[in-house]
Formats: sequence, C-alpha cells, structure tokens
Amino acid sequence: MKANLIQTALCAAALLSLAAAEQKTYTVVIDQDTTPEQAANALMRNILMDMSNEALEKRAHTGEEEAIQELGKRVSTGDYMPDDQEMACRCLRTAATAGDPAAIFEMGRFALYGFGMEKNLQEAAEWFRKAAEAGNSEGWRILGTMIYNGVGTPPDTQEAINCWQKAVSAGNAAAHNDLGQCYFLGDGVPKDWGKAIDLWSKGAELGDAGSQFNLGVCYMNGEHVTKDTTKARHCFEQAAEQGHVGAIRALHHMEQREAQ
Repeated sequence: MKANLIQTALCAAALLSLAAAEQKTYTVVIDQDTTPEQAANALMRNILMDMSNEALEKRAHTGEEEAIQELGKRVSTGDYMPDDQEMACRCLRTAATAGDPAAIFEMGRFALYGFGMEKNLQEAAEWFRKAAEAGNSEGWRILGTMIYNGVGTPPDTQEAINCWQKAVSAGNAAAHNDLGQCYFLGDGVPKDWGKAIDLWSKGAELGDAGSQFNLGVCYMNGEHVTKDTTKARHCFEQAAEQGHVGAIRALHHMEQREAQ
C-alpha cells in the first residue's frame, strides 16, 4: 500500500508540474474520509481527462466525426464542458443523433434551457421522448410534466399521466409525487386518496423530497391517514435535508408550536 501511494503521489506530482507549465488549475473535492491515495487518484484522473479532451478537441476541429461524438458523450456525463457552450452543444447533438442514450437525454436539457443554442421547447420535448423511449425514466417524467403544462407540446392531462405512469413503473422517484397529486386531487383520474398516499409513501422511500413533504403534510393534519406528528416530522426532516423549502418551513412551524 505504501509503495502504491508513493508511486501515485509521484505520478500526480509529475502531472501537476505539466499542468503548472500550462498554467492550469485543478481542484479536487475531498472530505474527512478521503485518503491521500484517493485524492491523488482523483487529481490524476482530472488532469488526464483534461489532456484527453484537449487532444479530442484538436481532432474535432478538423471535422473528425469520431472525436466529435466522443466529446458529445463526455458532455452528457459531465467529463467535458468547454467555455464554448456552442461547441459543447454541437458535439452533444452529434452524439445524440448517433443514438447515445445519455446524450439524447442531455440534448433535451440543452434545448429546454438554451445551453449553447436558442431555447427550443418543441425540440426539447422531442429529445425527452426519444430518451424515454430508449428507457430513460427521467425522460418520461420530464416529458409528462411538459405535456401536463403545455410546454413545447399541446397540454394533455391524460397523456401526461400515461408518461408519469411509465416513469413510476420504471422506478422514478419524483414521478411518484406527480402521479400521487393527480390521484389526490382527482386530476385526470378518479380521486383516490389511498392510491395517492401509497404513491407518496413509495416516492418517499425512494428519496423524493416532494413525496416526503406531501406525506408529511398528510400525517401532520391527519388527512386520509392517522394523525402522527412523529411521522410528519420524520418526513419533513428527510425533505428538508434536500433543501425542500416547504418542509423547512413546516419544521420551523412545528418548533414554534412546541415552544409555546
């Protein structure tokens, strides 16, 4: 182990010298459990990936299709994001058009938010549909939300519900919250509070903050479940840890009432 660590450190030092010569800065995020060897390995990976990206960029600028596709795949995984967002978008589009699943989904995000291109909601919906049909559950969820709100596509509650149901069947956590609200309100489906609670419970188990919050509200108010402030607090705490504003406020109100 000691020999491996020394070898790793020496390699990292050599690469850092090269990086310094090229006036580049590299940052590695570590915590108290990160070992020196893990930190050195992470630093080496970042430097080597950057060097690899630069080599691919040079090939891409000559119009080499293989290099462009590879850069596009790396955009979709977060391993490549140049300052030139238009270039990133061009590479990503090439990889998505070639059928790379991750690139297809990421292209939907680029079109939705206008990264490296003009915002195009219709195109975003098309990419998310392609991602969904390729097996991406988040593609089904986002597409359902766009269809429900009429963003980039005509509004259609039934079609949105179909998308969310497919996402739920694929284990998408957030889609449990979306579909649960439909059943709770009777929006596009017969009102079924039991079904809504079941969906939120499962979504909460999967870690969805929205489901955790809605379930907490039900337990807090005794709404279609037995009132249980302990369970409500637990749900709110889980959601608050993820930054859910409603859950943070709910915990604050609970503390105020308990202090009185």
